[in-house]
Amino acid sequence: MSVFSSASPFSLFIYRHIRIIHVIKICLALLIAHLINAFFPVPYFAWTSVTIVIIMLTLPQVGGALEKSIERIIGTISGACYGIIILLLTHNPLLIALLAMLGIAITAYRATSKMGYAYLVAGFTLIMVLDGGRQSFNEALWRTGTILLGCIIALLVSLFVLPLRARNEWRWQLAESLRRMGQIWQAHLSPNVVKPLATRNMLKGVERAIQRQRSLHKSVMIESKSMRHHGDILEELVAAQTRCLLLLELLAQTRWENSRSALVIHELFSLGFAGRELGQDMYELSRFCAGFSDLLPPSRQELLVNYKKEIQLKLSEQSSFYLNANGYAWLVYQAGLQMEHINSLIRRITLATDLTNETKSSSW
Repeated sequence: MSVFSSASPFSLFIYRHIRIIHVIKICLALLIAHLINAFFPVPYFAWTSVTIVIIMLTLPQVGGALEKSIERIIGTISGACYGIIILLLTHNPLLIALLAMLGIAITAYRATSKMGYAYLVAGFTLIMVLDGGRQSFNEALWRTGTILLGCIIALLVSLFVLPLRARNEWRWQLAESLRRMGQIWQAHLSPNVVKPLATRNMLKGVERAIQRQRSLHKSVMIESKSMRHHGDILEELVAAQTRCLLLLELLAQTRWENSRSALVIHELFSLGFAGRELGQDMYELSRFCAGFSDLLPPSRQELLVNYKKEIQLKLSEQSSFYLNANGYAWLVYQAGLQMEHINSLIRRITLATDLTNETKSSSW
């Protein structure tokens, strides 16, 4: 099954009500934690609730919660073990302080690298366990245990209660980006347009969708085994959308500087034709990514090659040189190349995920 296969009504329902469901899940996780504490009271229970909120508050997706839970568990266990070892080795406050500073120095040095959150958690868990050397061994274990309990509750609720899949949000954000770019593209190249379009809000909408895709990459790869080895394609897809967005923004600011240039542009029949074809392709790509269509638009490489030839021919025939018109035609061509590149990247993702799933099925 492709990553862009038809979405279930249940998945669409979750995505459309993601904020409400997210609030419900956090409240449910906190309720579970407090019910456990009501029947089995434990010391330092507040850390369970704090952990649940930290993990779930800004990461509603399963992949995000899984990533943060794993890093928090690793950091908690590492920091707690180091702190407990210090307590077992010595009761000298000065030596405890020196060993604690060594641990904090290591975590601070590694906090901006890969697994940075795990190092951050390890650092404050170490301080929490030691607490100036006054805490006993049992108290250190209780503090660690309540944090781990919070991680487990947050993870289980994220996985099994109305799971919010990062993969689904990523594909729908991609579809939204393509849909908006297609709208801007077709509207701007329409021969009926007689004045500049107000594209600022539409462009900002595309930018938000692209940024959201970028923030979801790691969660998508954690959730989906079929996407795990294709992070380079996801990154290039974001880069291609960013370039396309920049070109669309330049197009919106270029066309209307000179009325004579506008007349030359309107004479380019292939420009309007290419605009309609590529704009329709973006719309079809959007429907495919959202799971509303099983058909990918065809490659437009030949169309772009012919368009480039016509631009070159038009330049050679011109008696006067309209820099704005020719620059505008070049921008259209470059934007078309990026759209074709986006199409090819989506094809690669589709084929890659299909092959991965077929391999799994055959192995069974």
